[in-house]
Amino acid sequence: MPEMSFDFEGLIQMIANNLYSEKKVFIRELIQNAHDGIRRRTQRDGVVGRIDVETRPQDLEITIRDTGIGMNREDLEGYLSNIGKSLTKEERERDNSLIGQFGIGFLAAFVVASKVRVTTRKVGAKTGWLWENEGSKEYRLTECEVPAAGTTVTVTLAGAEDRGIIQESEVRTLIRHYADMLTIPIHLNGSQEPENTMHMPWERTGVTPMELDYDLRVYVQRTLNDRVLEVIPVQLRNGVKAEGVLYITPDRLYAVDQPRTIRLFQRRMFLCEDQPDILPKWARFINGVINTPDLTPTSARDNYLRDDQWSALRDALGDLVIEHLERLRDTQRKRFVDIARYHRTSFTSASYYYGDFFAKFADLLLWRTNCLPDEPGGTTVSDPLNETGTAVALRTLPEILERLPGPEDEPKTLQCVTGMDAARQYFEIANAAGTTVVDASFVFEPQLLDAYTRLPGVSLRLVHIDREDAPSGDAIFRPTTGEEGAAVQGLADRMSAVLRTPQGHNIRTEAREFKPSDITAVLRTDPRTDAQIEAEEVLRDPNASPGAREMAEAIQRMTVGTGHRLTINASNELVQRLAAHHENVSPEVGQLMLALYHSAVLANGQLITAHAAAAFHDQLQQLMGRSLEALDLEARCRTLDDRLRAAQGRSRATAEPSRSTHRSFFMITPFAPRYRPVIDACRELVEQQWGYELVVASERQEDHRLLDNVQVLMDGADGFIAEITDSNPNVMFELGAAFADRRERPVILLRESASAGATALPADLQALLYIAYALDDPSLAEHLRAEMWKSRTLRALVGDSQHPRYVGAKLLTERIKPVVLAPETIDKLASRYRTTQDWLAAEPEEVAKLLKPEDQGLAPFIVDRARKTEPA
Repeated sequence: MPEMSFDFEGLIQMIANNLYSEKKVFIRELIQNAHDGIRRRTQRDGVVGRIDVETRPQDLEITIRDTGIGMNREDLEGYLSNIGKSLTKEERERDNSLIGQFGIGFLAAFVVASKVRVTTRKVGAKTGWLWENEGSKEYRLTECEVPAAGTTVTVTLAGAEDRGIIQESEVRTLIRHYADMLTIPIHLNGSQEPENTMHMPWERTGVTPMELDYDLRVYVQRTLNDRVLEVIPVQLRNGVKAEGVLYITPDRLYAVDQPRTIRLFQRRMFLCEDQPDILPKWARFINGVINTPDLTPTSARDNYLRDDQWSALRDALGDLVIEHLERLRDTQRKRFVDIARYHRTSFTSASYYYGDFFAKFADLLLWRTNCLPDEPGGTTVSDPLNETGTAVALRTLPEILERLPGPEDEPKTLQCVTGMDAARQYFEIANAAGTTVVDASFVFEPQLLDAYTRLPGVSLRLVHIDREDAPSGDAIFRPTTGEEGAAVQGLADRMSAVLRTPQGHNIRTEAREFKPSDITAVLRTDPRTDAQIEAEEVLRDPNASPGAREMAEAIQRMTVGTGHRLTINASNELVQRLAAHHENVSPEVGQLMLALYHSAVLANGQLITAHAAAAFHDQLQQLMGRSLEALDLEARCRTLDDRLRAAQGRSRATAEPSRSTHRSFFMITPFAPRYRPVIDACRELVEQQWGYELVVASERQEDHRLLDNVQVLMDGADGFIAEITDSNPNVMFELGAAFADRRERPVILLRESASAGATALPADLQALLYIAYALDDPSLAEHLRAEMWKSRTLRALVGDSQHPRYVGAKLLTERIKPVVLAPETIDKLASRYRTTQDWLAAEPEEVAKLLKPEDQGLAPFIVDRARKTEPA
């Protein structure tokens, strides 16, 4: 039967334009082939080989040489010249570390090549072979002498436009990107050390968990140039196989489809990165580096097939994340809480959108509860971000349920608050009642708390105490009793009859006894209030359809003000006193009843509307006018007193001469004479070249207290230079304060390169870059300038020429030459006129007052020379 034929040149064009996305992948394919050849020889006779890459951009050539098993004539004709037939694929059953698969990777060289030469000799053969091809279906095969077994591939580029691909720096980057994990050393242009790392930190043995954690963090920061919140070692052995590191990012993610950084290696050779589905969809807060043999790469080796192996790996990595967080919760509780609080939005949104994640993560979600004074510490962690003024604990739901009273085999009742801004009052009430309340008022939390009750094995009943009364056994709102209770109930009936919201709707009022007694009243909501809130959400949505908007507006009109249920506290003294006058129809009593309602609205911030705010204002004015005249007068007196002090302050401020502001660097350095040369060099650089002031704490006193003086000077600085040679405690303290500052201020670290007494740097500084210098360097200032200028943040700061140029004593001395003034006179002038702008505004008469009598006639000349932008 006739055989099909193909156009070799057309095939090459198809590969160039459709299969491989970038020309540079041919280097990856040739390194991969060299790796497999070496692995096959190692499997055969135990010889450990190496790969050498030689670049000759000037000749448009790159050579990749290996000491592998080599090829004979049959191999060259049967595999290298036979497209789609892969010897490596056939031999993978004997060695699963082989990478090649499709038998077309070698063709990638022809994407850029005008000619490819392969010189090879197989192990055990007496002669070698030269295979040559100029990108056509015809090739030349010539027997030749080859000194040793192995293969050398030389690619000659078709044009100079691709020369950049084989530049040494570019090839080095490609080796580290594609082949960093390969265990065979790859040398570039005769380098002594391999360019690839080969052995990854997660492969180290005999290290402690703390050492592994540190190594993984350093690896991520250096390899992915990313910050790390928590690292998760990957060692999957059962079922799917994978190794590497996952890490929780410090970036708070709010969008469900926000991208992630995942770098994938297949059999230790780079495959692809940033694929969104290698982890479960919920894991948007996870990045990492994964090496696995269980993915099936595409023919271009830039992606993988979405098959059963991929699905199993994705699920296993997701389970690994959950297991790590569970272990963290049980062994490092505070750290777990910090991470969960930091990624609260990520965790809750993932739980809300992905039921599979919620099913696994539900017991790890943290919830805010009140913290009873007599509760043991245990796993309770206070929330420092709480702004309510009431102690708040962060607990998981299993921990909360364990604290609730009741038999283990019966459903438990969990009291919760879902109204926004209502938790503060209810936490106080729950503390006074000795019970536990959960705040589930943040986004997604009401739905997640309700969904938790429907999980398998959970027997739980929710009571929304900001909407309904709890069962009698756990009641915190108790019925009124006694004569005082009856009077307060009468007050509640009267308020229900006469009180109206700003929109004119009734305010349903009930009387209850609850603690603490200093709370006068609380507002509780019902489904109508929820409907109103939902309607407001629809109206705020710019993408809402016209029909949805019309319905929301109708709901808002029908429900506004109708869901308010006011509970007044019969235990409160003010309520009791007002109840004694509830039958009085005077305006003052009516205003006080309305004030009870307004105080509850203020405590429940979600109910404060524009109408309510206007009503608060109106009633406050009336109450002040009728009942608080004395306080009003006192307040006005305080206001006048404040205005007087402010006016006096402005008067003093205007009496001081105006000064133009300049910028400065604060130098953090030990108070030791040996560092004077580096301080002087930095001063020359900062003041004379950049026009900034160099501030040293030992030379300036803004406050008589040492720490306060340093704080004032550091707060006013635009950048920092720190001398860290001796790891001086004061230097480390001030350096920590500089790094903790949230502003984008550059921090430059200096360390003497040959200091015999240099102290080892703390671990936290060993991963940071610093500038090495020598104290006896005659060009120290120029050396520091060149090294500092490498900092992007510093270049952006110093490159801004809009600030006034600082004129220090040394620069002023240079500018006014040949005039020579006493050092104390120079200091007076530099202190009074700190910038070139100050000198531009200076008057000779004022300058003369700072000079000695014999020098006062030089004032006009000094002013003229000081205004120059360059020294004389």
